[in-house]
Amino acid sequence: MSRNHYATICDFSGPFVGSRAVSEGDLTRAQLRSGPYNRLFQDVYVPIGIPQDHELRCKAAILVAPDGAVLTGCSAATVRGFPFSLENDPVEFVVPEQKGFHSLSGTRLRRTRLLGRDFEPWRDGLIATPLRMTLDILADTRLRRSFPRVVGLLDVLLRAGFVDRDTLEAYLAPRHDNGIVRARQALAFSDGRAESIPESEVRVWLQRQGIRAEPQVEVYRGTRLLGRLDLAIREAKLAIEYDGAWHLEGEQPRMDALRRALIEAEGWRFIVITKEELYADPHAMVRRVQAALDSRI
Repeated sequence: MSRNHYATICDFSGPFVGSRAVSEGDLTRAQLRSGPYNRLFQDVYVPIGIPQDHELRCKAAILVAPDGAVLTGCSAATVRGFPFSLENDPVEFVVPEQKGFHSLSGTRLRRTRLLGRDFEPWRDGLIATPLRMTLDILADTRLRRSFPRVVGLLDVLLRAGFVDRDTLEAYLAPRHDNGIVRARQALAFSDGRAESIPESEVRVWLQRQGIRAEPQVEVYRGTRLLGRLDLAIREAKLAIEYDGAWHLEGEQPRMDALRRALIEAEGWRFIVITKEELYADPHAMVRRVQAALDSRI
């Protein structure tokens, strides 16, 4: 009895190339078309029972990526433990500039100069080193990530110690890649003390308008710690905080109110930024902070 008679979902533990499975006798074409498999990319399938996320899509895309392609950017960050990409975001690759390639639906392929120090082996292909990955996160403007957003992503990497600020600065200094100016500017705006991407985005929106807010400022009464502020302008005793959805859960609203009341008793004023305000009208957010700052000076 032929092997493909027994081909079941259990024969594959992850993404596989359909044409290869057929040529090797693991499946017939009919089984591939009608069996319990989802197609992730052209000729790449995965058993239906495997949960789909961006990391799985990266594992699938690497199977059919052009020769020499390097997984990079937020896709590489996601497989390295920083979930910057949503499930259906394009899988990001850079391809050596001397290589030709065909487009691959569901991916972002970008031709660029690659050096041997820019990549290392990963699964059936290549993945960008931490420094190269970070460069591509900061420099690629075609994916329409805002400048404050990419600074926020960099803050996460710096805070985790995944990249070192001085080492990254030295890596960027001699390069002439497209987007390198933006990458250097993002590094100049970055601060590894930030504890969330939206907090970083608020800080960068303010800083670009000349308002410098310091992240993670601790407020004391004598030797007693009253709390820590997302962002603060010390000389004006103005606290700026981002309240995401989790601030509405469980005991968090009560804890936030208590902390803020203690700090307000020391002469501080709070500006609380919501998700809607940050992403719908960041310029209005900046104006509100500026007005509060003007009233405190």
